[in-house]
Amino acid sequence: MENSSFIEKVLKRPAFIYSFLTLAVFLGIIGYGQIDRKLFPDSNPPEIAVVMIQPGASAKDIASNIAVPSEKEFYSIDKVTRVYSNTIDEVSVIRVAFDYDKDLSEAANDVANSINKIKSSLPSDLLEPQIHKISSATPPVIVFGASSDKLSLQDIKEIAENEIKNSLLTVDGVANVDIFGGYKKEVKVEIDKKLLDRYNLPINAVINALKKNNKDYAIGFIESKNSSFLVKNIGKRDSIKELLNLPITAQIKLKDVAEVKFEHYKNSALYYGNGKKAIAISVQRGISADVVKTIENAEAKIAELSQKYPAISFETTDTQKEIIEQSISNMFESLRDAIIMSTLVVFFFLASFRQVLVVTLTIPLVYATTIAIMWGIGMEFSVVGLTAIILALGLLLDDTVVVMENIERHYREEHDNIWDAVVHGTKEIMFADFSGTITTMIALSPMLFVGGYPQTIFQPLVGTLLIALAASYVISITAVPLLSMKILTMEYGWIMKSEEFFHKISAAVNNALRDFFLGVVTKALEKKRVAITYFVLLIALFVISVKGVMPIVGQELMPAMDTGTVKINITTDPNLPISKSEELLQQVNEIIYKSEHIQRVSASVGSEAGILSIGSGSGIDHIAITANYVNRFERKETIWEIEQQLREDLATLPNIKYMLVFDSGASALSSIRGNIDIMLSSDDFDKLQVAGNSVEKAIYNTQGIVSLARSWDKDKKVYTYNIDEKLASQYGVSSAEISTNLQLLLRGAKVSYFPLQNAQDFSVRIWFKDFDSIESLNSVLIDTPKGKVPLKTFVTLSEVYEPNVITRENLQYTLDVYGFREKAAISHIMANYDEASKDMVLPEGVELTRLGDEAQFKSSAGKMVKAIGFAVVLIFFTLIPMFNSVKISLLVIISIPLTIIGASWIMLILNYHTSMPAMMGFMLLSGVIVNNAILLIHFAIQRMEKGLTAVEAMKESITIRTRPVLMTALAVSAGMIPVALGWAIGLERLAPLGAVAIGGLIVGTFLTLVFIPLVFVWSYREKA
Repeated sequence: MENSSFIEKVLKRPAFIYSFLTLAVFLGIIGYGQIDRKLFPDSNPPEIAVVMIQPGASAKDIASNIAVPSEKEFYSIDKVTRVYSNTIDEVSVIRVAFDYDKDLSEAANDVANSINKIKSSLPSDLLEPQIHKISSATPPVIVFGASSDKLSLQDIKEIAENEIKNSLLTVDGVANVDIFGGYKKEVKVEIDKKLLDRYNLPINAVINALKKNNKDYAIGFIESKNSSFLVKNIGKRDSIKELLNLPITAQIKLKDVAEVKFEHYKNSALYYGNGKKAIAISVQRGISADVVKTIENAEAKIAELSQKYPAISFETTDTQKEIIEQSISNMFESLRDAIIMSTLVVFFFLASFRQVLVVTLTIPLVYATTIAIMWGIGMEFSVVGLTAIILALGLLLDDTVVVMENIERHYREEHDNIWDAVVHGTKEIMFADFSGTITTMIALSPMLFVGGYPQTIFQPLVGTLLIALAASYVISITAVPLLSMKILTMEYGWIMKSEEFFHKISAAVNNALRDFFLGVVTKALEKKRVAITYFVLLIALFVISVKGVMPIVGQELMPAMDTGTVKINITTDPNLPISKSEELLQQVNEIIYKSEHIQRVSASVGSEAGILSIGSGSGIDHIAITANYVNRFERKETIWEIEQQLREDLATLPNIKYMLVFDSGASALSSIRGNIDIMLSSDDFDKLQVAGNSVEKAIYNTQGIVSLARSWDKDKKVYTYNIDEKLASQYGVSSAEISTNLQLLLRGAKVSYFPLQNAQDFSVRIWFKDFDSIESLNSVLIDTPKGKVPLKTFVTLSEVYEPNVITRENLQYTLDVYGFREKAAISHIMANYDEASKDMVLPEGVELTRLGDEAQFKSSAGKMVKAIGFAVVLIFFTLIPMFNSVKISLLVIISIPLTIIGASWIMLILNYHTSMPAMMGFMLLSGVIVNNAILLIHFAIQRMEKGLTAVEAMKESITIRTRPVLMTALAVSAGMIPVALGWAIGLERLAPLGAVAIGGLIVGTFLTLVFIPLVFVWSYREKA
């Protein structure tokens, strides 16, 4: 009576329901325009990067004296999962990764506190450590290339750092702006060492003159009873001319031994945007800011700045906006197609324009309600969330169609009046509908608590589905009855004639399907031999699917996707000057621009300390390029075909040691270096080098890997000066003094500042000419108390080879050899690697760890399997109180394993691999497939309560329920076709989810209609 009373109240108060639905639609429309948009949800664990800079220090010294003690301390922080570092000369970047549930700000505070604890034991000349939060907001949302035919790059960088950056930082959504590209403007005091020697001037004389005389001093205050005045000495020169006239001695001025000009320091980084040499303006968003809105705000500000600085050309060289907008547009187009296909399936089975109209009207109601709630609780549109929107179509049809079909059966076949048909039809199906909805929600809910990568990536999908399921059920028992009251009673002549025509076709097909399943079940009930044959075939098919098909399918963490973005990372000889890297970059740009589909190119050489949003993160021997092509719907070649052509063309260029060409998103997490990553650990660089050579050879011979590289080679030639300390002491100089002299000659030094208005002052740097070879340095004169002495007098030279970069992890030195695939399964690739490396012998003391996608898949798959198992248990214990029967709950659960058969075969047909989305698809299936069993069993139990035998009840259930079971299964499957076939940019990453759902649902439904009735009858057959 309770259910009936509820339905009657709904029917008697239509205005209340209609007003509620109207409000939901209104909020949904507003929410659609306001909700944040991004391509994928944040999936990286919290990570902190610490940039340590020690001017003049070698990579080895920094690794030993800074990285090692820091890493030890960082491992003591709560919830740390990984500490790893990259160190080059003068700079070390130490990354600290945490559990997913660690708050990023808390992590940053913990790291800062750890640094403070050990600061006293770190080198005294270490600059203040820079602490950066690494998140999805770290990569730039948009990069502008600033170039000019009239201004120098150092002038552009000055404007960018002091004017453009300040303007962009005030823009809504912008959290940080990095200016990248070398050419930092400063005042360069270029000293002629020969003139210094001619005047017999020591280097320190020039340095001291600049330090002491080019400076303002606040001397003190003169105070009286009525006033107070500051006394200052204005010594800082504010023009080049004044600097040139700065006295070094009473007779010698700076201009006598040096040139003074605005210049830039020796570059460690370069940037090319869209093929032009430029300064990069890299815009980062706030972690909670909307990507698209932030980009649009930044674009608007740059448009203003281009008017203010007409001599500067601003070009977008990289942006997330287009792919996000394209993807979301594609997703809604896919939703449109899914609605059309699902509606056609429903119409085919119902053959009623009126019923289809009822179903069609509920779809926007459910979606509007879902989007309104998503907006209200702060969810966002992404490929993952919108995939849930498409998947929700099938689930809402599952709710709506079974209610609609049952009302129509009472109205047309049992000839109830419309009121009784709506009340009785809704009441009769309400429990089964509720049970199906609850079991689906229960099946999905463990994903909200499973933790790690699976929870992070699928939480938006599950959350959206749960909202849609709840909205769908409420609308199916409110809006559907109300709309049925109005629409089913429409009896216009043309409608009735059309429906009568289509009904004949539909009835013939429905009857044929019903009779088929009824006949199959009846034969098995009548002949035990037939039933045994059925089950033998089922077991054989199940075993073949699990043991035969699934290994062939293979495994991967996440599917590859064609977003139209190619990443190119090139490593050159470490002893090449930056000019050679620049020449190589120009040649690479020429090759990239041969394609008619290229849109924009963002390319960098080297890195700048403290800038993590752009640049290779290494020295000038590293080139990092991001090439954006038109989307895959507007070109014939796939991104993998484009990459293969690039590899072939780039292989002809000189000076390339390693070359990686891979698609953006090839690795699911930014912390994964490559799809395959073999990490070698040891405290001996020589052993690591030998082991690295062996692993590199094995990976090179591993089928499925298309690009490979290694984190370092011990091939950087370093000249070592060995000082004869005894001989040096005879001249009155120490080893430290000689080294300091050499550092000044080769590196120069910041000695003073040049004033600017409303901006940080320029550095004044001394620099020395004519040191471009070892020979020129050997003959240089060193200042000693006994006069100027040639360096070679007390120094001998030797050559050594060192790593171009020092990497560490787990408190050991490491070497990673890594590679990228195209679309091959990771499990197949690793099997190939095992074969290629079976004879490999590592040096003693070297440990090998397999990272990359394989390690992350094992970790994530374990969580997914636990979640699926927990979901099945939850479904079982949810069904027991619903049916007040353990036996019925077991019968319903039996349908879940049947889905593995269809899921495995469809992945084989579509060449998909077992992945996180595929496992999520099976989890979704666990909740959906039981709905069919519930419909059959619940109806049969109702008939048994009225006196029918188990056989009679189940046969009637098959007769009545075959149509809604098949209709919902096929409608749900049709709605998932856009997902399964990846009909949107980025949707390929989740395509296995749709494929598994379709294959499992169709085959599972067929098997459910055969085997669930048999098991039910045998379980409830009357005792003799």
